[in-house]
Amino acid sequence: MRAPASADSLRRIAEPRQSFNLFGRGCPKPKLQLLRNRMNDNDPVPTEIFDALQTWAESEQVRIDQVRCTNQHLLGHGFKYAQGNSRLAGVYPFEIEYTTRAGARQTAQVMIKAKPNQAEILAVYQRLLDAGNIQVSGPLDQLLHGSDYTTPNLKELVLFRNFADQLKPYLPASFGFLVDPDSGYSLRIEQTLALGSVILAPDDDTTEHWQPGFSNLVLSGMADLHSRFLDRYDSLLDTGLIFRCDTAAMTRAKPLWQGLFHFIQQNFTSLMTPHRLNRHRRILETVDDWYPQVDRLPQTLLYGDVNPQNLAFEKTETGFQLSLFDWERALVGLPQRDLAEHLIYTLGEDFDEEEAMADVSAYRQALSGNTGISIDETTFNSGLKWMLYDLVLNRLPLMLLVKHVANKRRHSDQAYENAHRLIEILDR
Repeated sequence: MRAPASADSLRRIAEPRQSFNLFGRGCPKPKLQLLRNRMNDNDPVPTEIFDALQTWAESEQVRIDQVRCTNQHLLGHGFKYAQGNSRLAGVYPFEIEYTTRAGARQTAQVMIKAKPNQAEILAVYQRLLDAGNIQVSGPLDQLLHGSDYTTPNLKELVLFRNFADQLKPYLPASFGFLVDPDSGYSLRIEQTLALGSVILAPDDDTTEHWQPGFSNLVLSGMADLHSRFLDRYDSLLDTGLIFRCDTAAMTRAKPLWQGLFHFIQQNFTSLMTPHRLNRHRRILETVDDWYPQVDRLPQTLLYGDVNPQNLAFEKTETGFQLSLFDWERALVGLPQRDLAEHLIYTLGEDFDEEEAMADVSAYRQALSGNTGISIDETTFNSGLKWMLYDLVLNRLPLMLLVKHVANKRRHSDQAYENAHRLIEILDR
């Protein structure tokens, strides 16, 4: 098991990759400090944003003229960031005006994503558990160590910084980042998608506003991404920020899965039919038996949160392109986990076996085509069923807790029901 990132490794991440003068000998570097000095008490732009822009300005040989927030309202899940922290936290739209070396004035629309550190995020999870009267034995950070809940803000940052080329064209362009190696606080700046792109409201976990063909874009895009790291993920683990979800990680968190199981049993009585209740309990009790089989199958980088509210579709000259902007849940695991999560949120309430298996087949064939490897259908479907088990234990009960406490992830009950229905189909 690889150790989590140390303070020294965070400092290496925080260091800019280049610190030389890209304007050429005798040419001054962009003077962000001059702009920072013009700020006053009424200027809402935090200094961290200028620090994050410094390396980008040098590499692109531009002078930053003005940075301004275009909307003061917090976007996304505001309840996650209500920490009372003096630093900017949340997701905000900004506009950057800059001048190129040739003297051309340019404007870029960007999103500032400033996220709290690991301890603060774990505190959010703890408050959710407290609000749901869920008690677990052992510290939450130990229960979740090595899972997709570990180092969420930093793993996203390192993917945008160190693996952007390997993740093109699915990542928005990056304009800079900042890491405080002592606290783990991070800030990242990414380009807003082109006009005409489709981005759902932060709390819309449905496909109601998707256009025809978007589901196929997700299936083919995920297969493409998964193929790039399939059984070639050591560089990800070596960051110390991205973990492989294995039997040890899943069994370590069993007290949490148990607490979440009791919570949905008590608070979602109409959802927890006798068949679902018994299946959920059996999945939990036998995790030590079925997860070792997961460990033996090919693994890859997972996006980890394939919910419609996290998927965007960038407008291009030829149509639309899948764009993935929130990688907090990234991990190494079975590619079928991303597929399973996509299916449970995008299949309708009355989906049938033919419809579901057509999507499964489309993904499997795309993955096979991208890797050049023949994928056995029976083995693949077994992995898919186990990843539905994973979601039933892990992600879906947490989403039901979020719905109960904060009235978000409002269709998580339908996703839970769909997961059980898919398991029944795969068991036939």
